[in-house]
Amino acid sequence: MKAIVIKRPLTDTESVAILGKIKTGGYAMFADVSLPGRLQSFTQGNYDISEEKKKRINYETMDFVISFGDKVIGGKAVVDWLGFEDSSIWYYHKFRAYFRLRKLKYEQAEVSSLAEEYGEVEYYTAEPFLQKTKVPDKVSLIMSDTEARIKRNYCSIISYMMILKSRFLLNIFSFRKLRKPDHIIMDVTKRQAFLDINTLKVRKGNYVIGYLLEKSGKDFLIIDEAVQPKLSDGAKIRLSRDNLFGKGSRKNRFFGEPLLLKYFLSAGLRKKKKKLLSDIKAALNKLGDLCTEEDEKLLCDIYRSYAGATNFYLIKYLAYQKFFRKHPFKTITTVAENSPALKSILDAARSCNIKTVGIQHGNLHDLHPSYIYTKADRDKQVVPDHTLIWGSFWRDFLINKGHYPVHSPYVTGQIRTDIIPHLTDSKVGKEQVLPGISEKDKLIVFASQPQRDPRLRERAALDVINAVKAIPEAFLVIKLHPNEINDKKYYAGLAKKEGLDRIEITHSVDLYLLISVCDILITCFSTVGTETIYFGKPLIILDHLKQDIQNYHKEGVAFQASNEQELREFIKDILSGELSNDKKAYDDFISRYAFAIDGKAVDRTLEFIRNLD
Repeated sequence: MKAIVIKRPLTDTESVAILGKIKTGGYAMFADVSLPGRLQSFTQGNYDISEEKKKRINYETMDFVISFGDKVIGGKAVVDWLGFEDSSIWYYHKFRAYFRLRKLKYEQAEVSSLAEEYGEVEYYTAEPFLQKTKVPDKVSLIMSDTEARIKRNYCSIISYMMILKSRFLLNIFSFRKLRKPDHIIMDVTKRQAFLDINTLKVRKGNYVIGYLLEKSGKDFLIIDEAVQPKLSDGAKIRLSRDNLFGKGSRKNRFFGEPLLLKYFLSAGLRKKKKKLLSDIKAALNKLGDLCTEEDEKLLCDIYRSYAGATNFYLIKYLAYQKFFRKHPFKTITTVAENSPALKSILDAARSCNIKTVGIQHGNLHDLHPSYIYTKADRDKQVVPDHTLIWGSFWRDFLINKGHYPVHSPYVTGQIRTDIIPHLTDSKVGKEQVLPGISEKDKLIVFASQPQRDPRLRERAALDVINAVKAIPEAFLVIKLHPNEINDKKYYAGLAKKEGLDRIEITHSVDLYLLISVCDILITCFSTVGTETIYFGKPLIILDHLKQDIQNYHKEGVAFQASNEQELREFIKDILSGELSNDKKAYDDFISRYAFAIDGKAVDRTLEFIRNLD
């Protein structure tokens, strides 16, 4: 028996050839992508490696990537090979390099497993680096026979130029704002449903630090950045009010994009960036030649493939460095502080002796490469000077697991929770949050996530949909993750296929409103699980790999289901009253993970920042 495995869209020529082979018999066909109708009837679904094998790959790849930065090759560490000034491109790409390599290792494992089961294997893949790995002789890797052509999205580019012009003009008339502030807060989050802390009405805002932005005074400057356009066909940049005029009140708000324009007007900065980029490219090429192990070479190739992103981050670094040298602020604060787009800004600030502050915006865990560093990284002081975290558990995690300096993490509580005391005192009901459902309906909320593994993502959605469908009184709300704002059709299609009618899929309804009125919340490993505990609501984690990476089950605050049947039974037992929350475990969890739900996290945050020298 032979196997055909399809991991990418096929050309018409490939489809015809595969159909001819299938009709002759002796082939098993698997596909991860949509196939033409004439081929669809022959597929046996996805070919997948075991969940235990995926779990092992996850941790092995993480350990390898984290430690590779410290490896000495040719007389110096990899981090230093990729260094520029006092920073290193190594840290900028570490996050997505880990996920790219992990996905590659999944495919390697699939290829090896297929070779053991079938006499011959045709493997249609879009992963070019797979060709650089060792695969069994009986496996043929088939890349696309046509070059992928990227069409420039001129409409989005024109829109973005208009946005830049608007923001540039507004900055010209806002220059006086640069005279008074001592502190900067970066506002780079897309606006989402956000509760007004006084009226509890839903509006648009920065749901992570919105209350901080509103309460910051004249001594704070808010730097606003829009989303940069992409060249892909599907990318769209809209001439919205947020993009043209900022994501909130113009008070104390300044735009970041015009700072990048000043880079292009500076011949000196352009020359400096060209030299830095050339040095990094040369270092990567030499490093790749010196590496002896396959995975090391692959990681160097992955970093080389990010040349465009490296170029952009160097531009941001130099542009902001010029800005900070002219305007000597005391501090700069942001969420997602270890993401490259923001790390480049913080590195520029640090080079100008500005204190850098990160704010925890999600749960941290062993497989989060943005927060896992080595002891050598700690000595290089690569993380922000201070990281404001929710509770003592996260402080201990960053120090012991993430190797953060002892003085860096500081407990302030979670800013977003400042709304909870107001919300719990209100009498908001299900019908007010979701018009059309009854107070008698059992509201099950599934907080979805764009998981890196598409098969696990689909399996999670199907398990939830089918588990809820088996309970007549249950009504399912799928609360889309911010990065799934365009995925409503994906979940709607799965629900329609499985025959679930009592369902609503939303990204616009405020999360905290949903939690406050739900009967059960289900998630895989989202931060939403932590926030559910704040409200004292039953939590179920759908954990197919049984990793419990957020410790919900270990801490006794969540029921752990690994399949649809277990999920269905937990839902039934909770709704019937046979299962209930462990109040002591909930209280202990809040104390260690969130410090206090007292409505004062913003006050503690502002006090800490203002007291920095």
